[in-house]
Amino acid sequence: MSLRKRNPVSPGQRHALLPDYDEVTRQRPDRRLVRGMRRTGGRNNAGKITARFRGGGHKRRYRQIDFHGRVGMTGRVVSIEYDPNRSARIALLQYPDGVRTYVIAPSGVKPGDTIACGSDAEPKPGNRLPLRNIPEGTGIFNLELVPGRGGCMVRAAGTLATLMVKGDRFGQVRLPSGEVRLIPLDAMATVGQASNPEHKYEVSGKAGRVRWKGRKPHVRGTAMNPVDHPMGGGEGRGKGHQAQSPSGVPAKGYKTRNRKKWTGRLILQRRGRQ
Repeated sequence: MSLRKRNPVSPGQRHALLPDYDEVTRQRPDRRLVRGMRRTGGRNNAGKITARFRGGGHKRRYRQIDFHGRVGMTGRVVSIEYDPNRSARIALLQYPDGVRTYVIAPSGVKPGDTIACGSDAEPKPGNRLPLRNIPEGTGIFNLELVPGRGGCMVRAAGTLATLMVKGDRFGQVRLPSGEVRLIPLDAMATVGQASNPEHKYEVSGKAGRVRWKGRKPHVRGTAMNPVDHPMGGGEGRGKGHQAQSPSGVPAKGYKTRNRKKWTGRLILQRRGRQ
């Protein structure tokens, strides 16, 4: 995949860097693997806004992704497809028993390739196997935190984690954020790098293209009224506010982690630290 620079016939195209979708081989998804999505506008079941600045955007259908993998089975890649719900591309697999599933496409995988899952799989890009059977220093993605629950980490476009050291029960994995974490060796992971690594270089070029994705303009708290935000109001530009969220939770130096759910014992090195 590569990015394309558009001819600047309008201001919105002058600085745009957009994907060319060369790796996408199928335009419409498999009808058996999609379902409808209802837009929430950032609101919960009570109608209260819990995620601000969401709304609008193009209508989408959800592609049902298999984050577990079919253990002991080998599937053939039928197509590489675009998924509007994630930054990485997805691959349509067909198994010998006729079942088709979507998985997050590894970088470099093409239609006709085979992808295996299980302890006996070879540690090559695209195959999914336990950390116990993956060599140290190998790049992985779609990583499980709890064995059997399915991949929940390192799923964005171009992301890559590294299996550093393996012990008796846990392996040390360096995540894309720089955090080093202990993960059970029975947890499954996909070898390789998530597809669409050039995603981080994309430039929308205009505000309208961001609105198509369902993202509204982000308004500063200091630009609001006191009734709308704790940092709002004041004669002129106020500087005497403590940085905090709309609900009044301090944003700097205030601990919010619930100690009952504390998993810091599995974190060997925090993110951003060398």
